[in-house]
Amino acid sequence: MIIDLFDDENPIVTSKRLTLRLMKEEDAADILEIRGDWETASDAGIPCMGSLEEARDYIAKWCEDSIVIVLEDEVIGLIESYVDEELLYDSTFLAYYMKQSHRNKGYMTEALIALRERLKVAGDEIPMLWMFPGNDASARVAAKSGWTYLDSHVVDIDGFNQYVEFWN
Repeated sequence: MIIDLFDDENPIVTSKRLTLRLMKEEDAADILEIRGDWETASDAGIPCMGSLEEARDYIAKWCEDSIVIVLEDEVIGLIESYVDEELLYDSTFLAYYMKQSHRNKGYMTEALIALRERLKVAGDEIPMLWMFPGNDASARVAAKSGWTYLDSHVVDIDGFNQYVEFWN
């Protein structure tokens, strides 16, 4: 799992402007800002968070499978990592989100490139990305970060059939 990169000896991944680290409980307000944004939730096909309590519950559930992107002292983005054997590909997948105020500045591309390089150095498999068709901004970030479009399929996500793009 991608989170295995982050241990006591290597707690972070850095790039020119950013630090990637494990998500912590004190990140709840920033997670709420990221995942509570209606446009982000709509583009990503995820539920929109509505409260700090939801953000805390999310962190408790996902803290071992998610990393945050930090600019100076502010959490500006989130990268989730998960394995879903029910999808067509038996692989680790990444999903990513950025605060509205920090979009279009190259931060997510920089973060994904740094993470990808760290995975290569560690000799780990590069995870696949998945996103909803029509999320052109995420597709551009994926391409700039070194992933290529693989294909699209309808998959069952929490009981709903969703059309999803896969990138590897």
